[in-house]
Amino acid sequence: MAKLYFRYAVMNAGKSTQLLQIAYDYEKNNKRKILCLKPYNDTKEGDYIISRLENGEIKRKCDFLILHDEDWLFNKLVSEINKAKECKNPISIVLIDEAQFLSKENVWDLARIVTEYDVPVICFGLKIDALGNPFEGSSHLFALAQNIEEVTTRAICRISRTPKKATMNLRLVNGQPVFQGEQVAIENDKDIKYLPVCLDIYMKLKQGKIKLQDYI
Repeated sequence: MAKLYFRYAVMNAGKSTQLLQIAYDYEKNNKRKILCLKPYNDTKEGDYIISRLENGEIKRKCDFLILHDEDWLFNKLVSEINKAKECKNPISIVLIDEAQFLSKENVWDLARIVTEYDVPVICFGLKIDALGNPFEGSSHLFALAQNIEEVTTRAICRISRTPKKATMNLRLVNGQPVFQGEQVAIENDKDIKYLPVCLDIYMKLKQGKIKLQDYI
């Protein structure tokens, strides 16, 4: 039986890299059809999933972007599944990046695909936002996913002077930590950036006990 999977982590921990590796293994090594998707409101890379590595970047274009309309994702996936079957090349797996941006209805649609059509779905996303609050998509994936796993490949605090696991996403606006504002603020090359940090550093910065410039 297929399952709904949720792989979560802080930013820059290797989620997209893992997704693209799975996609490569299915498509190139096993010659199997897959779908790679992400929500429409992740605007950072347009309709691409991109992983930036030390020696360059790898990317794949999304098969389509996910809308939030009720039943839209279910109907779209059913259409794709049926078309693939007619071509004698059934869909083996659905991979979703930036799954924190899914709506509640999207997650229920994925649960239906898994249980009614026996197609596995793996979602990759953040657990919480930079304010420490859960995302709608993530909270419902934690509720419905049958297999939940933390991605810790590169989840190391970028500020602590001793190795610590990063569990929080620190938002920087013009180089300064920010702990209020909108839930979604897409990282860009100008004023908004994010750093994965441990809870200890996050809390000390939030409470004003330390200054960021003393650490980086």
